[in-house]
Parts: sequence; C-alpha cells; structure tokens
Amino acid sequence: MKSRILNKYQQVLDRVEAAVNPPAGLIPLGTLDQGNIRYPLVKVTLGMGNAKRVLISAGIHGDEPAGVEALCAFLERKLYAPFLHKWEMHILPCINPTGYEIGTRENHAGEDLNRQFKLDRPNVEVACVQSVFETGPFDLDLELHEDVDSPGYYLYQKDLSPTLSDLGRRILDAVEPVMPLDGSEEIEDMPADRGLLARLKPPDEMEWWPMALYAYKMQCRHMFTMETSCQFPMKQRVEAHLKAVETALSEFPGKPETV
Repeated sequence: MKSRILNKYQQVLDRVEAAVNPPAGLIPLGTLDQGNIRYPLVKVTLGMGNAKRVLISAGIHGDEPAGVEALCAFLERKLYAPFLHKWEMHILPCINPTGYEIGTRENHAGEDLNRQFKLDRPNVEVACVQSVFETGPFDLDLELHEDVDSPGYYLYQKDLSPTLSDLGRRILDAVEPVMPLDGSEEIEDMPADRGLLARLKPPDEMEWWPMALYAYKMQCRHMFTMETSCQFPMKQRVEAHLKAVETALSEFPGKPETV
C-alpha cells in the first residue's frame, strides 16, 4: 500500500533555492533514489571563509517538521544576515526527505538515520552528512529536533573541552519567553536542569552514535541537540528553534556579540 504524502520535499527545495542568494550557495551532496523518484540531498553554505564554522541541520527524523520549517524561515527572512561577517554557515535543511514526506521518524527503508553514524557503511543520507564534516572541524553543531511527549523545550549539550560552557543555559534562557522549558528532573532517563542535559556518555561507550557524537569525534567544539515540544502550535515551535539558533550564533563562545 502506498504511503500517504503529508509533506512535499520539493517544496522545501524550492523555498531554499528561492531564498539563497547567490544560488551558488546551494550545494548538491548526493541523490537518494526511491523507486522512480530522485531526491536531491543539498546543503546551503553562507559566509564562506569566515573564521568560525557552524553546521545547522534539521529533518533527520521525518516526523519532526518544525526544524525544517525553521531553517526555511531562517533563510527566507535572512535571519543569517547579522552573522555573515563572522560565521561560515553550513545548513542541512532536511536530512531525511522520504521520512519527511510520509511523516515517519525513520526513512523509507525503516532506518533511524540518527542511529547510523557509527556504521562502516551508512546509508546515502548519513554518508552525505558525514561528507560535510570532512570539510574540516566545526566550532558549533546545532541539530533541530522535536519531542512529542515533552511539555517544553530542552536541549542536549556536549563540549569538546572538559569544562562545559554556559552556552546551553544562555540558549534556554533566551527560548523560555517563546516556549516554556521542560522542567523535569529527568528527561529521556538522564538528569536534567531546567531543560539542560549535559551528562552524556562518551562515544566509545555507545553501541551506536547519533549525529552529535559523530560531530564530537570529528573535533567539533560544541554540540547541541535542541528539542521543541510538539504539544505547542507549529508557529511557536518554529519561533523557539529560531530563537535558539540566533542565540547560539550571537553568544558563542559565551560572551554576547553585537549583531
């Protein structure tokens, strides 16, 4: 039985292409062939050559559309403009196009892409993401997710340095007026402090790696997996993610920057 299409990936591509100026900033990474349909996998690069490098991604889980919408809005509203003089921005607007279209966490083959990063031969979507990391170490990795069960916004933080920065706390403080934080003492069976989870297992102790741990192994300095709550309207979820991204870029590596 054919899966019902809930979202159209081509519309994401069209919005991204229309928003990127010059179009040379839209870079093909590869293609995913599913039946007679070909899905181009792309990234956007802005501010090429700047000293600080950030990777911003969404849609690795297809049933978490707010991140995809947030990155489209980030480009369409030119919210990146204040950061063009300092950041080299690499943006993956939708990592999992087949899951996005049918509204499933997994891709068309039933694979959770965020469990594939330790495999010797990952699928094409993950291999394309890994190729972006091969361009050199990033200072910041921002991954936009959603949680259907959480009552509010929260994030996972991992830093390359032994001492965790306060950037995660700054992000959450900025998001709180837009969306309440998840105040649970435990989230996903891990200790949490007003939406901040920072005590994560080292990569070598895990049987599988999510993208954030792959970023860590590739020498990224700061990794944030940021989760909106699906219990709020889409517009509010998008605005919460946009506030988180803007705060991360403006306040990195801890001191506020004038933007």
